[in-house]
Amino acid sequence: MQTDKTESLLHIARSIVAKVPYCMAITVTEAGLANARIVEPYSLSEHWSVRFLTGRQCRKVQEMQHTGQMTLSYQCDKDHAYVTLLGQAKVLDHDPALKSTLWRKNSDVWFPGGPFDPDVVVIELRVEQIELWCLKLGVAPPPVGLQAAILKRDGAEWITLVG
Repeated sequence: MQTDKTESLLHIARSIVAKVPYCMAITVTEAGLANARIVEPYSLSEHWSVRFLTGRQCRKVQEMQHTGQMTLSYQCDKDHAYVTLLGQAKVLDHDPALKSTLWRKNSDVWFPGGPFDPDVVVIELRVEQIELWCLKLGVAPPPVGLQAAILKRDGAEWITLVG
């Protein structure tokens, strides 16, 4: 069962993520280097997964498929905060109806072939760990905020590792 502290941290993380329209998608190369690029994710699901559209040929897709992992990092300057979501990522590309549902007005700029273009894929990240730091709300664990609060998924529950 989740503690009140864990519930509070999850609520804060969700509220910060909801304020940030773009985030950095981070993957790891075969040489172990981190690649970061901006994406426009959709809202977090109730079960802590997040999706975004991208091109099948992008490096992030190749690197994510190699490791099965991705990190999304959200920075909220207004709250002096960041939330980093780490977890398992996969390509959802066999459902044109899903791509149509996720299509935004500006998606045509990036994907002129529309939602039925086979190069357009949906990436889904299932969050397994959350790092959270928010100076505005006092989420800055000792010593003096030099580390983030860390929550980890444990089956269907979340536990606070640091915070």
